[in-house]
Amino acid sequence: MLEQDNSIPLYIQLKNIIKAAIDSEEITVGCKIPSEAELAEKYNVSRITVRGALSELVSEGYLVKKQGKGTYASRPKLSRPIEDALGFTESCRRAGVESTSVVLKKEVIEPDDKLKDLLKLNDRDKVLYIQRLRFAAGEPLMLENNYYSNTKYGFLINEPLTGSLYDLLREKKGIDTCEALKTIISVTTASQSQAVALQTSIGAPLFVLDTLAADQNEEPVHYGLQYVVGEKYCFVRRKSRTHA
Repeated sequence: MLEQDNSIPLYIQLKNIIKAAIDSEEITVGCKIPSEAELAEKYNVSRITVRGALSELVSEGYLVKKQGKGTYASRPKLSRPIEDALGFTESCRRAGVESTSVVLKKEVIEPDDKLKDLLKLNDRDKVLYIQRLRFAAGEPLMLENNYYSNTKYGFLINEPLTGSLYDLLREKKGIDTCEALKTIISVTTASQSQAVALQTSIGAPLFVLDTLAADQNEEPVHYGLQYVVGEKYCFVRRKSRTHA
């Protein structure tokens, strides 16, 4: 129950109780929670207190309100700073969410002029194309398409690629950091094949991450074109420090 004499405001106490119930799956995702009136009566607080708790949980993604139907338990969106367009595995680690991957394609292809330019390929080099489906907490979240110089990174075709590629590149190639030389974030809608892979509906909004990743010497590592389920993901901007 809530502690009236606690220094923590009642609405925060209630928020934490509901959040803990969702995290522990006492309240399962997709389950309708009690109404404001029912919660107010159960915890002996005002509806204003209940409303404050629910409002914060909605803003954090733990609850979703459906017009005319009620309020339902949800799963918070996975977020990452907009400045960091790389590192799906690391984003999941920071969020305390398990990430897994399924490889859909691994093939060597002929590069077009765009890939030759971006990856600084010589005339004889080909491209290793890797497509993976990335999962967060068991749910498909990202359809990942990466293109590598086959001369430099052809060894990847013989790797399982179920974990972090950046951890693998650090181990095999000594690449300490992998940063974005350029990133363009846009929005599209899911095609039929994308909807099937990502278990969403045709036409559902997807983020598109168009990224060129480089090593610590600013040499290109891969070009990436990633499609991310919009309703499960968000980008946040870090607060910039101001100086007097």
